[in-house]
Amino acid sequence: MWSYPDAHQEIAREWQEFAAERQRATRAATVAAKYEKQLTERPESMRPFRQRMAELHRRIEGRHLACARLHRLHALRLQRWSIGDQATLRPVFMAAVAQHLGVDCAAITLFGHLGEELLVAASDGTARAAHDLELLIGEGPARDIVGGREFVTAAGSELATRWPQYGPALTELGVRSVVAVPLHSSRLLGALCVFTSSMGLRTETTPAAETVADALANTVLLAAAGTDGGGAPQGTLFEDADYFAVVHQAVGMVAVQCGCDLDAALALLRARAFADGSAISEIGRRVLEDGYQLC
Repeated sequence: MWSYPDAHQEIAREWQEFAAERQRATRAATVAAKYEKQLTERPESMRPFRQRMAELHRRIEGRHLACARLHRLHALRLQRWSIGDQATLRPVFMAAVAQHLGVDCAAITLFGHLGEELLVAASDGTARAAHDLELLIGEGPARDIVGGREFVTAAGSELATRWPQYGPALTELGVRSVVAVPLHSSRLLGALCVFTSSMGLRTETTPAAETVADALANTVLLAAAGTDGGGAPQGTLFEDADYFAVVHQAVGMVAVQCGCDLDAALALLRARAFADGSAISEIGRRVLEDGYQLC
């Protein structure tokens, strides 16, 4: 249970992050302006380098400004919650992402080097359920992004056409449109997926989502990954994230129990979760803690 002092500290931290991101944006803008001013100076051979540096620092400025807006939105949502009815669920950072993009809900899924799912951070129950369906069925927008798509958009009947199993199940959640974009840094980190109940997608949704994904991947995610020497990422984005170590451990145990490879073990977990109407993480917990047998 979150207390008022907890909320007060988190609000203060969010405003500090907002101010820090604005300062970083200002520094990047200053450097960009310096190179832009030098574009007409000699020697001419330096012009391409100066142009690249100016564009780079303008991109960095944009990333920090985007993150500042997200921290501001999250701080304001927390403030309204703290002075209102704290019996309601505490606002999460991904809800600010959804609000900024003008969509109903959003989720970030991070993947490891081998394509294994590491964690998900969702804005609400619908986004979390959409993710759980994707993990259970094995198809969906985040997996398309990890499979190499630069972006994914689907609306209305396209959902079932693109994902024969996932699409109809997603529609039952009230979702009519999906946009997914990659989280890129030095490598592909995962996917940002946004969901709406509207049948139509606004033309600006995809480029706006790409801007937010770039900002998160190259500021929030990098900062969080470096806070504890290589362990689990920390910070506002990850306080409500679900980690999937339990699923990976359960896959290994099922593979040993059933004498099968890891892909077959994961398929067994998915099948049992589907049959029981449970999240795959819950089946994994039963395997590890209760000795649940799948074969």
